[in-house]
Amino acid sequence: MNTFTKRGSYPHPVLDASDDVGSSIEVVNVTIAPSVDDVEIKFQVRMSDPDIQSLMDDGTARYSFRWTCSSTIASGELSASVHQQHVDGSTYIGWIDQQDIRGTVKVEIRIIATSQVDPYSLQNQHGDYAGASFSILPGDVLADGGFFEFEPEKRYDPLSPPVGSCFRFIADPKLKKGLKVKFFDDEHVLVAFPEKTLPGFGLLQGRPDLQISLVVLPALMQTISFIKENLAAESEGEDLSGKKWYTAVNRLVQESGSYEDNSFELAQKILGHPLDASLMKPFDGLGDE
Repeated sequence: MNTFTKRGSYPHPVLDASDDVGSSIEVVNVTIAPSVDDVEIKFQVRMSDPDIQSLMDDGTARYSFRWTCSSTIASGELSASVHQQHVDGSTYIGWIDQQDIRGTVKVEIRIIATSQVDPYSLQNQHGDYAGASFSILPGDVLADGGFFEFEPEKRYDPLSPPVGSCFRFIADPKLKKGLKVKFFDDEHVLVAFPEKTLPGFGLLQGRPDLQISLVVLPALMQTISFIKENLAAESEGEDLSGKKWYTAVNRLVQESGSYEDNSFELAQKILGHPLDASLMKPFDGLGDE
């Protein structure tokens, strides 16, 4: 769930913790769209001060969208670009690599100077300043728009998983043909290949849709069926609660449907219908490299 703050505080000039300028700045309409590679963040910024807007229009000031993740302690500048212009502001869109974030992400909105402004004064500044002016240096914060927070709710790529994903692909020297899905490991569902076929799976790295369709989809189907069997067995079934892969798969099932659904259809939905993607792509060029 997204949370928002509205501050409209302008640290230059500064009297105290109250607003120093009779203008407003706020962030609204935040939407989060996770994908396999990135988490898309879209939000609208409204800012009513004409003097600061003028500085932004001529490049003397700009927005800064700084993000931090509470779990990974990663941080960075969100290189968001204008997606849509509005009468009272703009909608911005940017992306964060999904492997950099895991828990609550905080995005702070500020307007900062990009070059020196001397003298600097605003027509809407607090009356106690009268006609005073100030000297602004590059990097100084002109306006603090507060922050918003969100949970990324990202989807992982089973072929290139971040920490906590559920599949691991291994070679089994005892296996001569076919694949086997094994559930004894606490960290991952193990997908075992014969030693001679695992390299062929790797050669399909240029066609992840085929990797998912040929291997991950049936492995996920079997995993869902295995969970269903244990849930149906109740007290006689294996306790899967301590396995990290179960937590990951169970969450994806809850997001995409339920265990009442057909395992094949549910697995397709979780993986973004990889069979459709594979069949809609041409096969020309496979194996040319």
